[in-house]
Amino acid sequence: MLPVRADHKFPQRIPFNGLLTNKLLTALPGDEFAQILPHLEPVSLLTGQDLYEFGASVDFVYFPETAVISHVYFLQDGSATAAAIVGKEGMVGISAILDAPRPVYWDHVTIGGTAVRARSEIVKQQFHNGSTLQKLLLKYMSTCLAHLSQKAICNGRHRLEERFCTWLLMIQDRISEPRLQLTHEQMAQHLGARRAGITDTCNALRESGIITYHRGLVSIVNRLMLEAAACECYNALRELQME
Repeated sequence: MLPVRADHKFPQRIPFNGLLTNKLLTALPGDEFAQILPHLEPVSLLTGQDLYEFGASVDFVYFPETAVISHVYFLQDGSATAAAIVGKEGMVGISAILDAPRPVYWDHVTIGGTAVRARSEIVKQQFHNGSTLQKLLLKYMSTCLAHLSQKAICNGRHRLEERFCTWLLMIQDRISEPRLQLTHEQMAQHLGARRAGITDTCNALRESGIITYHRGLVSIVNRLMLEAAACECYNALRELQME
């Protein structure tokens, strides 16, 4: 069963203010950044948008700025789970750069915000030139593989409440805001859990004074307590992201 898209609009172009926070782009030397700059297009992404659907061609790659994007897998029974989270540390659409098969997941905007995008063939050309971008993307891919391995262990060994806390922390790290626009449905989908389990988890964390939750808005009240309640995977994933 295919998912019902929350929003059918394409990414909306926005004015470029000249300030970038994406770590891949800001790590480029000046001459290489100058080559790719004319091809970068700032866009606004809405929560619930799908950048690429299952099996669709990848015409653009996206470098998130304030948006958070997830790779979501949908199963035949209609259930779903997210395998990766991408924010300002990375890029979405890397399969097109490597001439890999089309993705078997949906790239779903979990937290709406801004990004810059470029035509896949432009970034692919820069990659094959053996430039700094190539080294950065290869290192980023290595980090992504390590993330996926850690996530597989996490899903198999840790309780929902621990995984939920780790997931919230990973999202907050990417947007640097304590208030997260997330519904129970989103949280259940991304964690591969039942909504009842998410509700119980939110209630427990709220009663402990770690978060508040009201009408699709999760607010982290005590970051230190949230980190203490998360599984060991959070520190492992954070260290990978900082390498």
